[in-house]
Formats: sequence, structure tokens, C-alpha cells
Amino acid sequence: MDLNSLSQYIKGQGWTDFGVLGIGSIQAALGKHEGVFERWLAQGYAADMDYLARMQADRFHPQNKLPSIKSAIVLMAWYGSDGDSSGEPALRDANGEITTGLTTGITTGKVAKYAQGRDYHRVLKKRLIDLSAHLKSQILGLETYASVDSGPTVDRVLAQAAGLGFFGKNANLIDPRRGSYFFIASLMLTAELSETPKKPMPNCGSCTRCIDVCATRAIIAPGVIDARRCIAYLTIENKGGIPLELRPAVGNRLFGCDICQEVCPFTLGRASQQQVRIEPLQAAKGAGPELDLRELLAMESDEAFMRRFAGTPLMRAKRRGILRNACVVAGNSGDASLIPHLRSLMEREEDPMLKEHAQWGIDKLKKVDPMPSA
Repeated sequence: MDLNSLSQYIKGQGWTDFGVLGIGSIQAALGKHEGVFERWLAQGYAADMDYLARMQADRFHPQNKLPSIKSAIVLMAWYGSDGDSSGEPALRDANGEITTGLTTGITTGKVAKYAQGRDYHRVLKKRLIDLSAHLKSQILGLETYASVDSGPTVDRVLAQAAGLGFFGKNANLIDPRRGSYFFIASLMLTAELSETPKKPMPNCGSCTRCIDVCATRAIIAPGVIDARRCIAYLTIENKGGIPLELRPAVGNRLFGCDICQEVCPFTLGRASQQQVRIEPLQAAKGAGPELDLRELLAMESDEAFMRRFAGTPLMRAKRRGILRNACVVAGNSGDASLIPHLRSLMEREEDPMLKEHAQWGIDKLKKVDPMPSA
């Protein structure tokens, strides 16, 4: 199959861009990064995401999934639009203290751009299955293996090797023409396809904006993230409580965090290049950019949570995680009218973690308004 016809089919599916790698390039890229990954794990930066270590062999040795792999198509799909400041990225004063406490009376929590639409795993996996069927109709005996974030490191590494972007200091893959608001997926093949030409890539240079504004100082070195401090981890993957010292820095980030992407020069001002071409990924099709804290705090059952968020990425945190996050965001909101809602949660829920987070929110709001209405 020639690259022109392949490109036409892929663009017709709504993908933003793609690249093709041969097995030699695949093995070279993964071999280079496996040691980096092992050192990152050894430092404890994966927090309690034990599945990362369990999946290491499959992520860095794709022949475990597709023994006769000869090439891979790596694809990117846009999910965001031009960066904005609505999330009020936390800045620090001369003493290193966070200067924006979000005491603005805002009673909504912000959802990270990637999670605003439908669940990208399902949406993009369906397109990979269709692409696989299309290729199998033209290549006799072809076998494939589809991956949509099933290996959190490998897809990113393959995308970089395919020339779709460069690694920024925030560890995101950045397309210099558009920014970093895109999903990555890959389709491994047992057929040889011609590699796509690699585009020359810039780098971050002396820019440290993402490091400077990281509210929890999770970017401990260029390209190195300590998940234990990352708001995205704390509000999504984390199954326990959010550490007391990090709660103020969460601000109004209810699910995930875009701060380090919002300030990136490669993202800002590129709205014309940031088109969401796959309709289910649009915010209007899912949870949307913001959620009302009162609605969340009143969500009494898993069934109610399912009715509201089934088919969206917010299912990852489950009702328990979203309620925990809502308590923290409520405490950071500066709106004492949320105190009765936090009290109702405390009376209703039996989970000690949720009770503690609700009490924290109440205590913080009482400092804003010492005599709130009942």
C-alpha cells in the first residue's frame, strides 16, 4: 500500500497526522527509552501505579503482542483547542509560595481537555479496528495489534520516533505546529510499510514556563515528572486521599490538569491548527470543560454517577474519586455557600476518606467566611 492512499484513508477517519516506522526504528526507539523508564520507576515516581512495572515487557517489546511485527503506524488525534487561562495556573512569589488561591467564589471544577469528550480509548480503538480491516482487505495474511494508551510509554516513544513531535520539559510530546493537546495511538503490522519522512524538530530551548507554573512542583527536572505530586495523578489515578500540603495547589482542577500545557509557547496562539476532527472527542459530546460542584457533592449513588458520566474518561476516578476531588475544589473555591453541601456529604457518606476531605473543605471555607449561613 502506498503512503498517499494510506494518508487519504487515515485523514478521512479524522486523525490529525500519522507516521510509519519500520521494525528497526521501533526497536531502536524503545531500546533507548527502556532504561530511562526503569530509572524513573526506581525513584518511586510512578506512585502506586503498579501496572506500569507489570506492563513494562509488553510496552518495550512489542513482539510480545505481535510476534512477527515488521512496522507500525503511529497516529495522533486532536482533542483540544487554543490554550486559555480559565484554570488560573498557580504562580509562586519570591518565597516560593503559591500566590493564586482561587478564592473567587467559583463553584465549578475544571475538567482537563482530554477528558471533556467521550472516552478516547473506545472512540479511537474503533477507528484502529476499521483501519486494520481496511489494510487486511489489501494485504493478504496481514495481522495487526492496536494500542490506544494501553502502554503509556510506548505510544509516546513511537510517536516521537515517527517524527510527530518532540518531548517537552513537561514530558509531553509536542507538535511544534499545534502544541500538545492530542491523543496517540498505534497499529502494529506484520507487513512492511515504507517509513514516512521525518520532520526536523525544535526543542524547548531555555524556556521553563511549564516548570515555573507547575502548582505542585511535580516537574522535578526537564522531562521528569514525579506522579506523587502531579495534579493529574492525584485527581485521577490516585485511589487514596490527596496529601494535605498539596490540596491548596489543586485549585479548581477537578479532574486532571492542563497547567503545563496551557502556558506552553507551542500551544498558545495556535487555535487555527487545533481542530477536533473526531466528533465524539468534542467537549459538547461528553462531560464538558466544567462541572457544577453542587451537583457532584449531591451525587448519592454509583448509579447516579453512571447515568451522568458513563462513556466518559471521568469513569476512571469513579464516584469516590470525583467526590474527593469536589471536596478539595470546593474548599479552594472561596464560596462559603458550599459548606451545607459538604456537610450533607459528610452525613450521607460512610467512607472515612470522603468525610475527612469534606471536613477539610469546610474548615478552609470557614476561614473565608467565619459565619456562613446554615
